[in-house]
Amino acid sequence: MECKSNFANVYGCNDALSSALAIVQDAGLHQALQQLKDLMPDREQSREKIQTWWQTSYPAWMEQLKSVIAKHRNIRHHWHFSPQQQQVLQQYYDANQLLLDCLNSNCEVTGVVRQEIEASLLPIEELSKPEWQGL
Repeated sequence: MECKSNFANVYGCNDALSSALAIVQDAGLHQALQQLKDLMPDREQSREKIQTWWQTSYPAWMEQLKSVIAKHRNIRHHWHFSPQQQQVLQQYYDANQLLLDCLNSNCEVTGVVRQEIEASLLPIEELSKPEWQGL
């Protein structure tokens, strides 16, 4: 059963990487993901070879994938926020979640109020600016 599961997992990883490669626009990320995909066993290989790859290579391969994602998507940082900063961030999150819940609910909101709420949310474009990248 474990062999069957690992076989399916390799196929799943391969399919997921193929899907990601089809949509990723960052050239560096695309190249790194393609290199990782190239390290995976081919679908034509025997179940035994795929099982061996899963047992011997998968753990290191997964660490490489995590590293690539962290590098190219600027994640997995330990921010060392103080308890007060954590509380402020939680309040900010909760307030924005409430605003989104209001926008997505069945309650009636005028167009003007909706625009004001949407304007108060930090847009994705703003988060993409260089001053946010080093945080």
